[in-house]
Amino acid sequence: MTTIDRYLLGRFWHVFGIGYVATVGLYVVFDGFTNVDAFQDYSGGGNGLTVLARMAEFYSYQSLVMFEMVGPILTVIATMVVFSLLVKNRELHPMLSAGVPAARLVLPMLIGALVVNGLLMFNQEVLLPAVADELLKPIGAGSKDTQRVYVRRDFSSHIEVSGEGLILTEHKLLQPEFLLPAPEINSEIITLRAEHAIYHRKTKHRPAGWHLKQASPVFAQLRLTTAGQKVVLPLDDPNDLFIVTDVGTEQLSGMTSAYRYQSSWDLVERLRNPSFSTMTARSQVLHLHERMTRPLGNLLAVCLAVPLVLRRESFSIITNLAVCCGMMLCLMALAQMSNYLGRIHWLPLDFAVWLPIIVCGGLVAWFSGRMQT
Repeated sequence: MTTIDRYLLGRFWHVFGIGYVATVGLYVVFDGFTNVDAFQDYSGGGNGLTVLARMAEFYSYQSLVMFEMVGPILTVIATMVVFSLLVKNRELHPMLSAGVPAARLVLPMLIGALVVNGLLMFNQEVLLPAVADELLKPIGAGSKDTQRVYVRRDFSSHIEVSGEGLILTEHKLLQPEFLLPAPEINSEIITLRAEHAIYHRKTKHRPAGWHLKQASPVFAQLRLTTAGQKVVLPLDDPNDLFIVTDVGTEQLSGMTSAYRYQSSWDLVERLRNPSFSTMTARSQVLHLHERMTRPLGNLLAVCLAVPLVLRRESFSIITNLAVCCGMMLCLMALAQMSNYLGRIHWLPLDFAVWLPIIVCGGLVAWFSGRMQT
């Protein structure tokens, strides 16, 4: 890596870091003042330090979500600012006069974009799944606080799951109720109740499902069908039951976008079972395609931003920045529109995700020849 590369890459990280800190800071200030009452309510009348501790814990987890949201945008903004400063400080023309091609100056930005993509992948695959339960909690809620339960149906077995309360960090459902349909699972419609239920994820030796403590009625009193005997399983304790289902705590919490906090492997496992509705499954497939195409989209956006900022036809940096911002906004609007059309079955899912990539790639090829040399 040459001196110029280190110089440009240092500026890139400087702008990226300032942009991320400023974005998170603004979010904390505005959201904190808006929801300070919620933090005080969940603090149980504690002093100011208790409220601040709750806020610090909550926004430390939210900072990971913010990085997921603004990381690609800040990559493009940092690239625009770096080349704008080169033009403003009259550093570009000496580099071009020295024989350094303009396309060569893009290399440090691509290296920075690749590093950001790696950080985004680590954040998505490792950090967010590790704190998913904390991200699904209501604003200001603690680890042991109980939240509302939303009734959900397992579309593979048609079992409806509900309860009185949910503790996300413990994967515990308080006063659970499992409605067994007839004649699919039981010979007659019956509701299983228990003191509480613990959700267990799928392992090599056990399917995913709920462990019901002190269930009523017990397993011996049920009149299960052949399919029901594969879903409702007895345990060593005759008063306990195990309900096989992929409807877990994140679905019962009411968060429709909870799958965004799961790793790609877990997301693929979810898509392999028919427990979710068609719309939910389609949204998850679309999100999985977005994860696969995001690194390429970020690199293409960087490659498009440089020739727009260094347009040969215009030497006004303000005009070039305005054109670049307008083009990026149009591409974002295209991505949102294509995702919406894919979600409502107007476009195939793969084409809905790849359409913005195709358009952006075509624009890169079109504008690359209009860059200053």
